[in-house]
Amino acid sequence: MIPSLIFVLSLGALAQFAVSYCRTLLLNSNEITLSTRLQEIAGVSENCSPSDFDRIVQLIRFAPQMRDDAGQMRAISLYYRLTRVVSALVSPLSREASRWFNGELSRCSHFAAVALDRRLAAAAK
Repeated sequence: MIPSLIFVLSLGALAQFAVSYCRTLLLNSNEITLSTRLQEIAGVSENCSPSDFDRIVQLIRFAPQMRDDAGQMRAISLYYRLTRVVSALVSPLSREASRWFNGELSRCSHFAAVALDRRLAAAAK
């Protein structure tokens, strides 16, 4: 019984750390403005919408890979998917929650756009 409790608490702590890590990545990338070149190539505006995420991730797969952002992209992709699922469950119950989840999903799209922008800038050098 005690080992099971320790395991569950450890999973909870790991989940809390993962969410904090992803939110930190999102907040840091939110301060970066997108280049006009990227906005033309990806067809996004400065304020990315949640629906842009999958399209931008597809473009990232064609861009030259950078070693330092592959793990971050996996983490944000997982965070995006989980947030979308929770949003679908909770949003019908609360408008405020719906707005918050929409903002988080938009930040995920902006993070992906910033990653694509970095990859394109590195390829141009």
